[in-house]
Amino acid sequence: MILVKAIGLCLGIALFSALQTVGMHALQDYLKSGSANAGLPIGTNMPIATKFEFDADAVKNMLPKYGPIDTTEGQRLGVESAARRIDMQVRNAQSYVPVPGRFGR
Repeated sequence: MILVKAIGLCLGIALFSALQTVGMHALQDYLKSGSANAGLPIGTNMPIATKFEFDADAVKNMLPKYGPIDTTEGQRLGVESAARRIDMQVRNAQSYVPVPGRFGR
């Protein structure tokens, strides 16, 4: 059984090394090709900054529109977490209060 595990481990290491080598060669080929040095595509949008002026409306129009973020779940979890911490502190404090007749006399 140990021999089978050892052979499986060796095969796994060999396959992983081969996969990593193939990936590195593909990455090197891509970096040596012209597509890696092409740079960023030039967009046809209106320029944001012209004549040393910044147009905030152009930036707002470029950003995607999202709806309001619902924070009720996070608020509920925060309140529950605070309540749990308070309960734990109260329980710990009560466990250290001596009860008559519990410890001896």
